[in-house]
Amino acid sequence: MFSRDFLYSIRFRLLASLFVLLGLSISVSMYGIWTFERDRQMGIARKEAMQAGQIIEKALRTAMLQNNWEAIHQSVDDIHAIAKPSVLSILSFEGTVAVSSDRSMVGRHFDRDSDPSCVACHTAKGVLPQRTAVFLETAAGPVLRNVLKVPNGPECYGCHAPSQKNCGILMYDVPFADTITMLRTVLFRTALTGLVFFVFLILVLSFIIQRYLHRPLHQLLDGFVQVGSGNFNHWVEVDTRGEFQEMADQFNVMSRAIQRSFVEIRGKNWETTCLYTFVQQLSRAIEWNRLRRLIIELLYETFNARSVVVCLSREKQDRIVYELSWREADDRRYYHREYALRVESDDLPCDIVPEWERWRAGELTAPCFSENDTRVFLPLDSKNVALGLACLQREAGQCFSGAEKKLILAVGEQVGIVLANARLYRMAITDGLTELYTRRYCETAMRKFLEAHESAPENGFCVLMLDIDNFKRVNDTHGHQVGDEVLVQLADLIRSSIRQGDVACRYGGEEFVVLMAGGMNVAKESAMRLRQIIEDHVFRSSSAPPLRNTISIGVANFPLHGRTGEEVLGAADQALYAAKAQGRNRVVCFGGESA
Repeated sequence: MFSRDFLYSIRFRLLASLFVLLGLSISVSMYGIWTFERDRQMGIARKEAMQAGQIIEKALRTAMLQNNWEAIHQSVDDIHAIAKPSVLSILSFEGTVAVSSDRSMVGRHFDRDSDPSCVACHTAKGVLPQRTAVFLETAAGPVLRNVLKVPNGPECYGCHAPSQKNCGILMYDVPFADTITMLRTVLFRTALTGLVFFVFLILVLSFIIQRYLHRPLHQLLDGFVQVGSGNFNHWVEVDTRGEFQEMADQFNVMSRAIQRSFVEIRGKNWETTCLYTFVQQLSRAIEWNRLRRLIIELLYETFNARSVVVCLSREKQDRIVYELSWREADDRRYYHREYALRVESDDLPCDIVPEWERWRAGELTAPCFSENDTRVFLPLDSKNVALGLACLQREAGQCFSGAEKKLILAVGEQVGIVLANARLYRMAITDGLTELYTRRYCETAMRKFLEAHESAPENGFCVLMLDIDNFKRVNDTHGHQVGDEVLVQLADLIRSSIRQGDVACRYGGEEFVVLMAGGMNVAKESAMRLRQIIEDHVFRSSSAPPLRNTISIGVANFPLHGRTGEEVLGAADQALYAAKAQGRNRVVCFGGESA
């Protein structure tokens, strides 16, 4: 059985339609040939019968005029011998067969008003017959009966009354079986020839449809399936010319256009996804130090760079300092340095100094790619405020693509915005003189440490409360400007001595607080190291001789020395007062232990 797909296919429908049309056309043609030949043969037979009847009538007329019935019978027999198997009969005026080549018909009477062979012509009484020949079906087969009148004339008045129009009827029956057989033979041969031609034509049409219609359509359909499955590199080749070739060419053009559009959409989707991820990661950091490191990591991972260098400028005590951060592919460490006057490039992974100078001079305002597109210098700014410059370096041969270049532009804008926000946030949470965090931010950081302890109770933290010994004497002796310089240098010493995750704050005046994760042992070691560094440090000022100073430090732990942040700060403050009371320049842990 045929499958449903085959029954609904164009090939089957076309073949079925052609089969029906050809069958109908051949059937109609054969019916037309049959009827035409039948009528034509009947016409020919009728005409020949009429001519034969007239000849016979002329041949018998002499014998009839002599009223010589033996001669008439002999003439009929002679004619019958020649015209076999035709039957010749002569009917009297009353309709009785007087003479016939078929002796069985002699004496038969034909009533023209009731006999079936007569009413076919004599349709109504007193009306002339409508035709002179009729086609009859007899036991011996079909017969064409021709009827000829034998007119009455003066020469016949000796035997027939002048009132009679006809002396009699000459009936000439011509058998039609052979003609019908011949027609049927012609019909059969025509049908057989038509069937053979029909089968041949179906095969030819099937080949033509397969070759020039089904195969190109199947090739086009296969192309649609391939493209639908995502294979845009599939190329449709059809084995024909004309419309299908044009359709295949247009399909290939369309598939390539779809592929380009798909690549563009995929590229834009990649850009959007990367940019969204980049911005989402940046939005999680607002603190300057953490954000600076996050920018390095995101640029390194997003663009698969060999090295990333970010140089930022910021104001510090009415002067400009440069913060340089970088990372390289073969080194997991993160590097950070500050330069007071100019950036040094001796140990940097790429030479950023020339472009940095151009950026400072306002000449580099847009991303600048190298000739081989493996390095880019990206200015970082926001609302016409220059913030810094980033450099991304790739391995040789790994060029930045067009989509990556567009993404670099968008990333540069987002980084500039985030840096501007972080700069404002830093100004809000840092002390203007020392650039350490403010007391308010200290409270915020304390809450973060407490939240971390709630999620992981094993994680505690310590508070270091620091105070400069005899700082009032420095202000009274050298003035507040020198005192401010001492505070700034002390803040730098604290910042450089603690870990990346520790939080150093200016708590008020000459008091400082450091929050650090870990237990008392870690905090005590850090406090002792910091106390020693400050004791060994020489504070220098432009308006005073070199100074030396010391600090006292109180240490407390959460949750050992308090259940809340205020209690721990209070415990550290009590430890600081104990250090002061014990002679200053020492570290005292809450509970009496000192060093």
